[in-house]
Amino acid sequence: MAFIEEFLRNPATVGSLIPSSRELTDAVMALIDFGRAECIVEYGPGTGVFTDVLMQRRRPETVLVLVEVNRRFSQLLKERYAAHANVHVIHGSADKTGDYLRARGLPRPSYVVCGLPFTSLPRRLGWRILEHTRELLAPAAGQLILFQYTLRNKRLFERFFRLLDHVHVLLNLPPAYVLVYAPVEDTTKAAPQLAEAAAQQQ
Repeated sequence: MAFIEEFLRNPATVGSLIPSSRELTDAVMALIDFGRAECIVEYGPGTGVFTDVLMQRRRPETVLVLVEVNRRFSQLLKERYAAHANVHVIHGSADKTGDYLRARGLPRPSYVVCGLPFTSLPRRLGWRILEHTRELLAPAAGQLILFQYTLRNKRLFERFFRLLDHVHVLLNLPPAYVLVYAPVEDTTKAAPQLAEAAAQQQ
């Protein structure tokens, strides 16, 4: 009921009226190497459908960081996982995740799992989240695992990331796409560095 109430109150941030199916969660989990994951960040965990499975499959020492902008969902998650070690529930915005990790002395994520509804998010916010996530993942060679209900924003995603794999999960309402991305180099930062290197060679 909490999920439905929050969807009706703010569909732009909840994204779907119905929680994700087991088929969708399995498709996402199959893409995570839990044996090597030092830190997993989940953007928009909502009521914890994916979080529960992440908790079951992660190693005890793997840090799980849940970034939830909805205050009610955030409180529910804090109550549910309060007794679990290496779980951090943060009421905040995904585009500030790096600040949250640094403030807590946590490592960069090996994976970011994200089901945020980029189609309904403000364009600038979606852009900031993707750009921030690229910077967050790049030095650690981490991966972004997105699940979306449309491919409308695929070109936007690929401004910041390189597609590694994808799958279409039909047994979900609505059917969903799971997209796996690796960060690409930020050419706006690389250009001055290349110019400086060229000047040193002359």
